[in-house]
Amino acid sequence: MPSYSTNLNLAKPTVGGDTNQWGGYLNTNTDTLDGIFNAAGTGTSVGLQVGSGKTLKVGGTLTATGTIQLTGSQNELRFFEAIGGADNYVALKAPNEMSGGANYSLVLPAAQGTAGQFLKLTSLSGSEGLLQFADAGGQADNYFATSGLSNKDLGVGLHLKIADTGASVSSNADELVIENTNDAGLSILTANDAGGYVKFGDPQDDNVGEIAYTHDDNNFTFSSGSAINFKTNNTNRMIIDSAGKVGIGETNPDVKLKVKNDINNSFMCKFHNSHGGAGQYGLNIKFDTAPDNNSQYFLNGEDSSATRFIIWADGDFQNHDNSFGSISDERIKQDIRDSNSQWNDIKAVKVRNFKKKDDVRQYGENAWEQIGVVAQELEAISPKLIKNKDPEFNDILSDSSFGTLYEEGDEIPEGKKIGDVKEIKEKVKFVNYSILYMKSIKALQEAMDRIETLEAKVQAAALQEAITKIESLESEIDQLKGVN
Repeated sequence: MPSYSTNLNLAKPTVGGDTNQWGGYLNTNTDTLDGIFNAAGTGTSVGLQVGSGKTLKVGGTLTATGTIQLTGSQNELRFFEAIGGADNYVALKAPNEMSGGANYSLVLPAAQGTAGQFLKLTSLSGSEGLLQFADAGGQADNYFATSGLSNKDLGVGLHLKIADTGASVSSNADELVIENTNDAGLSILTANDAGGYVKFGDPQDDNVGEIAYTHDDNNFTFSSGSAINFKTNNTNRMIIDSAGKVGIGETNPDVKLKVKNDINNSFMCKFHNSHGGAGQYGLNIKFDTAPDNNSQYFLNGEDSSATRFIIWADGDFQNHDNSFGSISDERIKQDIRDSNSQWNDIKAVKVRNFKKKDDVRQYGENAWEQIGVVAQELEAISPKLIKNKDPEFNDILSDSSFGTLYEEGDEIPEGKKIGDVKEIKEKVKFVNYSILYMKSIKALQEAMDRIETLEAKVQAAALQEAITKIESLESEIDQLKGVN
């Protein structure tokens, strides 16, 4: 507590003295007071003591060019505001634990002498709070780092500057700046069943966009009232428009996914399954209904001149040039020889008419007949033409020996739904028709050889018969000449 000197000595007039004496003392005392209150330096101090229960009120403005000190163990500087007939105030108060002549100053915004400390807000009692600089020990509740609040020199808002990078800041994003020469970041921490959000709004809508993470479902979300753009090198690379259409290299997609590439000698896209095991798959194109026609596409390939190929919704394949082929260069083959006879195999093949059960389920009696072979019948003749595959849902619907499907009441795993394949019991057989066609060509060649051989024999027999007839006629002619 500061000490005050007691060198204010005022003379008092004698009781019953004359008026001149009173006037002289009054002038002298007034000069003394005036000198004390106006004197500069470290000399006389003036103490103003207000007794217990008394109030010093200043109705005007209290102005000081020096220091105003309030002494005592319980003194406070209170700022009052009368609201609703009650006095409300904010108080500044020196802590009781100050000792040893230590002085504590609260200086904002620059925190002097607080390097490595935190600005801490704690509760003293039910109605009081304490704002102080302190070391962060244990759980750092209600702390603000002071190291980032000093030397603010970027932006127009809050600049948390841990270290100066020498960088500048964009004028349209300078309300909050976090700066450090090492890693810098912003963390949003919540409970396990809560979410963290960054919201974007305007006067008409307080949530036109957001970035959110919800912990209970581990879901990270980008949300926008319109489109979401992704840029690299300050150029739009991908867009998700308000309808959910995605454009890659395309800013105005007119389908669900549109990929555009303007680079020469480059593929549009590649799909690479790098799984090392046997269970690798490529693309799957699926309809929820069964159009089964030649007016809707599974795939359509076209250029600036014409449509080059189509895979129709019923599985039919068409191409512009009617060309189907296989890589067949002699230089990539070995052990080339004539094939064995296919005569007996092709002769034994049973060509059947039939209806597919899935067509009957869809079209009833109007399901069309197809022509082809039955795998089990062909397998007995040429087993290498038969291959096996896992059944699809429609195969199991046609015959339950192939497996089972998920039904209502089943425990359905993620990625599956009612009607999908649940259990596989047997494989489905299918025929390699392209090899069957080659066997047929070989058998046709054998038939042609036989026909040509027969033709040669027929021609030889006919010639011999003609020769015999000619010779007989010549003999008859000779006989007639002898008669004459």
